[in-house]
Amino acid sequence: MQEPRNLSWTHYNKARRFPLMFDSTAVSRDGLFTIPDDLIVSLYLSCNVSGTHDDPGLFYIGELIYYHTGFVLEIYYGVGDAGQKVAETTVDLSSGTMPKVVQLLGLNPMILSGLIVLGDIEGLSRQPVGEWSFDPAATMLDPFCIRYVAKELSELYVQSQGQLMGPFHGTVTFEEGENITLGIRTNEDLNCLYPTISGSMTEVVIHADNPDVNSSRFRSINGVFPDETGNITFKGMNCLDIRPEGAHTLVFDDKCAQPCCSCTELVPIEEKIKEITSSMQQLVTRMGLLETQYEFMRSSLSAVS
Repeated sequence: MQEPRNLSWTHYNKARRFPLMFDSTAVSRDGLFTIPDDLIVSLYLSCNVSGTHDDPGLFYIGELIYYHTGFVLEIYYGVGDAGQKVAETTVDLSSGTMPKVVQLLGLNPMILSGLIVLGDIEGLSRQPVGEWSFDPAATMLDPFCIRYVAKELSELYVQSQGQLMGPFHGTVTFEEGENITLGIRTNEDLNCLYPTISGSMTEVVIHADNPDVNSSRFRSINGVFPDETGNITFKGMNCLDIRPEGAHTLVFDDKCAQPCCSCTELVPIEEKIKEITSSMQQLVTRMGLLETQYEFMRSSLSAVS
């Protein structure tokens, strides 16, 4: 036995309810299974700060499946029967010893990751084998165990016309192309629609949680969160073409609204149009003269007859 002066915080946790709340019973719904105090001595779970799981007091151990060679621990979020599983871990006990640390796997994009520090196997070995469910009040996790962090985007890809470009790192700039208007809106404006600068233009709107230019991270784009590797892919559909320009710039072009020729081609075309217009005006004048001559000849023939 270790001397008291060498006992750590986790050693003391073997004799108390933590990481559950101090008033938790740790007893299953049917009353047949109790989570031993010495089974879990510490727990850490990280969540996306911009997600929907924003109440640290609603996380609890919802289910524990115990068999002789291991157990599965499932973390839930919610109130009563409305709780949903958000993370889980499987612990292998086939060697007869308890691992010190196991990783919690997040099952929701808002739940990033977690760790569980385990204690002793003796208390668990005295519990019955089976699948046990728990009410939130019985196994509520201490809010101290829930850590909110900002999930960063690590890479940016662009897909246009079947071509995937990227990844892009560092500072990414969205630049206006032909007939494209860019705007920035905060979360408070997500349900608002603003008219574009011109009715003939296509608007690409970038939503930001915090438009502060001093911020060093961004969490989502248009309410879309990155995948498990922190990536978001842009796709250009129909007339929208997205292409890279330089190391940190993406250009959005509305191809359907582009002019059919370049500026160098436009000048001779305009001159040709002016020439055709002048010819048409001359033709109209000639037709008017012929009409006048026709009327004169018709009047003359009528007078002779």
